[in-house]
Amino acid sequence: MPSCGACGSIIEDHFMECSNGKCKKLYDIACLEVTIDAFKSYTEEYKLSWVCPECMCLMPKRGNTGTPLIVKTVAFRTTSNTTPVNNVNTKRGSQASFSPTLSSDTMLLEEIREFRAEMTARMNSQAEAITLLLNQFSQTRSDLDNISKLMRVLEEKICTTQTEDILSNSADKSPSATYANVVCELNGSNNNKKVQKSSKNSTPETQKVNKGGATKTAVSPIPVTDSIIITAPSKSGIHEQSKDDQGNTEAGWITVNRKRNTRPLNNVAIGTNKELKSIQVMERKKHLHVWRLHPETTIEAITDHVKSVCGSDVQIKVDKVNHKTKRDYSSFIIGVPEIWFHKLHQPEIWPMNAEFNEWIWFRKSTKTRSN
Repeated sequence: MPSCGACGSIIEDHFMECSNGKCKKLYDIACLEVTIDAFKSYTEEYKLSWVCPECMCLMPKRGNTGTPLIVKTVAFRTTSNTTPVNNVNTKRGSQASFSPTLSSDTMLLEEIREFRAEMTARMNSQAEAITLLLNQFSQTRSDLDNISKLMRVLEEKICTTQTEDILSNSADKSPSATYANVVCELNGSNNNKKVQKSSKNSTPETQKVNKGGATKTAVSPIPVTDSIIITAPSKSGIHEQSKDDQGNTEAGWITVNRKRNTRPLNNVAIGTNKELKSIQVMERKKHLHVWRLHPETTIEAITDHVKSVCGSDVQIKVDKVNHKTKRDYSSFIIGVPEIWFHKLHQPEIWPMNAEFNEWIWFRKSTKTRSN
């Protein structure tokens, strides 16, 4: 489609064409400031002889009174108040007019704005939903932490209750057994199982057993029989004999006499003079054996824990046990005054799965055993 020579826009309706053969430009009547009624009043002869403003500017400035167009122009001026030449605005430049391209761009921009607004609204709604979910997750996590803490407390209480029930049941069923009792029973059973071999003449002999000094324990000694009858046949095997057959030595029976020298307990007296200040007395102590602790547990940590239970002014002594064999846990011997021993000997004082018991010091034998 043709375009206007003044503004360059596409000409859609009425226009004027320059009569100059070298120009032949088309001008929209809107750029020429000519109304539709005036354009319709132009004759065909005038339209064919019309010269554009650009060509008019290129014509030399001279009088044109001798031209035949002067009469027609005057006649036209008498009949019409407006002329295309007089109404052309040559200084205003190009005039933007409506075009389908601009309309499509505007629609595209409008759609982009709507799409951006919709996406912004959706993003805002998603952000709010995520924030709500995060808050719910935090609340759920805090609730789970509280539940786990309650479960730990309940487990500790259950373990403590079970331990107390077991201790009470064991105390009701049998007397309290100490480490010394267990060791004495084991030593007695091991000595009873030893058998003395018969001599070459198959004659019974009385064998001597260890007569070393017995260790003094915190409990009463276990009664031991004077003699134990065991059998040692030369070929058939080992058999026991009842007390009724003690004198039967012809069939290969051997009588082994075991004697133990027990020293009677001395009556120990305790002083009662409260006015004597020159001589100080050390309070009787008891020792507690605690084991199955973490290998990196230190003496300082045990000391601080015991002082937090008994008091900072209580004199205590903590020693770490050096095991002869490599073990995956550490052991400690804690010496405290006797009045504080019962308080430390409680399950709730020590951590979970820690084992403890009273530590008993045994004397080393100074005499050699004679077989």
